[in-house]
Amino acid sequence: MNNVEVKKYALVVNKKLAELYPDAKCHIDFQNAFQLLISTVLAAQCTDIRVNATMVPLYKSKYKKPQDILNDGLENFRNEIKSINFYNNKAKAVISICETLVEKHKGKVPCDMDALTELAGVGRKSASVVLGNTCGVNDVIIVDTHLKRVAGRLGLIKNEDPTKIEFELKELIPPTDQWRFSMRIGEHGRVICDARKPKCGECAFNKTCPSSNIK
Repeated sequence: MNNVEVKKYALVVNKKLAELYPDAKCHIDFQNAFQLLISTVLAAQCTDIRVNATMVPLYKSKYKKPQDILNDGLENFRNEIKSINFYNNKAKAVISICETLVEKHKGKVPCDMDALTELAGVGRKSASVVLGNTCGVNDVIIVDTHLKRVAGRLGLIKNEDPTKIEFELKELIPPTDQWRFSMRIGEHGRVICDARKPKCGECAFNKTCPSSNIK
């Protein structure tokens, strides 16, 4: 497909995803931007289920704001999150994040891509999760493993690098739909387009997807 054809195809995919998953939402449990930011950092190379099981009780009982984690200290926080993969390095990152939030942002999570990506352990993907889910920002593409896999199989992207994928899709999806598109295509990856065994027979895109095993 040429660029014009890909853009038309992307709009069709976007519309169908909206029909299939109108209420797709984040799989991390959170009550505010602080909780989502910390849990998103902890969820790297770990399941959302594990992070939710570990952090939701802690948010309720002791970690209401960044200063609470700082008051508890690195050693105590590290012990609290030992069930999470790579907890040692992640604990250090979270302490650094909380220090920056307190020192530079009055303890609040900034709704700004540049400010978020200056925080330890926060890349564009994690920042986009926070911006889309807690700041009301629609023009963000969340390049997680599900989006990368499904968009690649559908033929919407050519790149492998997450940042290049982000801006590639920004050219295809209307700004007002980008965050919702991210959530919906991610849901399709979880429900249908599995990494190992995609359910092409149940997929709404099996007649147009170049990777479909339905011939």
